Amino acid sequence: MVDSAVCPGQHPGLTPCHWGSVNQWECDENDHLNVRFYAHKINQAIQLLAAAAGDRAPAEVLPRIRAQHIRFLRESRVATPLRVDCGVVHRDAGDVVVLSLMHHNVSGEVLASFLTTLDDPGWAATATAATGIEVPEFAQPRGIVLAELPAPPASLAAALQAGYRVVGRGVIDQQECDQTGVLLPHVYIGRISDGMPNLWAFVNGDAERVAREQGNLGGAALEQRLAVLEPLRAGAVFTQLSGVRALGSKTQNMSHLLFDESRGRFTATAEAVSVAMDLETRKAVPISAERRSRLQPLLLQPRG
Repeated sequence: MVDSAVCPGQHPGLTPCHWGSVNQWECDENDHLNVRFYAHKINQAIQLLAAAAGDRAPAEVLPRIRAQHIRFLRESRVATPLRVDCGVVHRDAGDVVVLSLMHHNVSGEVLASFLTTLDDPGWAATATAATGIEVPEFAQPRGIVLAELPAPPASLAAALQAGYRVVGRGVIDQQECDQTGVLLPHVYIGRISDGMPNLWAFVNGDAERVAREQGNLGGAALEQRLAVLEPLRAGAVFTQLSGVRALGSKTQNMSHLLFDESRGRFTATAEAVSVAMDLETRKAVPISAERRSRLQPLLLQPRG
């Protein structure tokens, strides 16, 4: 048992599960932890919670993740000491919902929150950990209204007709998968992140392109939701499609789809709220008139 006195900022009912730090190679062009590694560390913490509370081997946990709602609350820069605390919010005969909070392990500040849904009747039936953890307001959905998210399009052609653009394509490597060949959950987020520069290429004007190249301007995700519909497997050829769901004064609500070409259907969806960020002040900046004019044509068409 870990002494809570050495776990600053610990939320009531949560168990400290994972300790780590931010490595240079885990950081992106904005010099902060890339979204895939937030997810990687959080998911390891969930493995540890499940193994301790539900007699689940760590390798059995990750294939059961079906959805994750993420709030990125503060930046994690190189060498930041990290701790992830987890607890069960809800458990029934079919699924388990886990709250995970990533802390700065010195200041106790919460850097990110994850609400993860696992399809795991076995753990739900046998787990002894207490349930009913209260989800703090900062971890609840804000810019993504789950009840309003549409189902994925019926086909690849329908997605393209709605305004989605192809921004990524590749093959799932065995090294990205678990021992059974199922894609690890954090890789979905990583592959989507990899495709984004191909979308921004359509919307960055000359001034913004120079600012990004010179390291003065970047981007950051504030909130994200991933839903795994049908897991991708090693060797699968996939296509990523992305589009703009809505625009605010500073925020861009993005929609992403992963399409399994061999099976001819969508295997994962994601929604994200993102901003452009001044890399000197580390603050979000308003969407410029030029950028907005370029984003408008990318707005997805509602489906009837």
